[in-house]
Amino acid sequence: MTKPILRSRGWTDSAVRDFLPQPEGLKPNPRFAATGAPMPVWRPATVAAVERTPEWQAWLERSLRRRKTTLEALAETEDEDFRARVEAARMAIESEGGVPHEAAEGR
Repeated sequence: MTKPILRSRGWTDSAVRDFLPQPEGLKPNPRFAATGAPMPVWRPATVAAVERTPEWQAWLERSLRRRKTTLEALAETEDEDFRARVEAARMAIESEGGVPHEAAEGR
């Protein structure tokens, strides 16, 4: 998972720092391939394990309430390619036992 995909699931930079381990890899920045810094990535299993914890779930609930938004609103985009990547990430995380998108929104 890249940070933009994590953001669509409610993650913020501070949540990434506080809940995830060091990045498990780096991938080229697709928007700035020649000049952009590589993007940190995490495996779906890593994200799913964190999203299963009561601490992260409580943080997500408070964060969405404070931001007055939903996961659905965060995932909205006109970019079909990004939408497909978000959906693939969601399915991969759920297959690892992560919090389903709908369950997180129902809080």
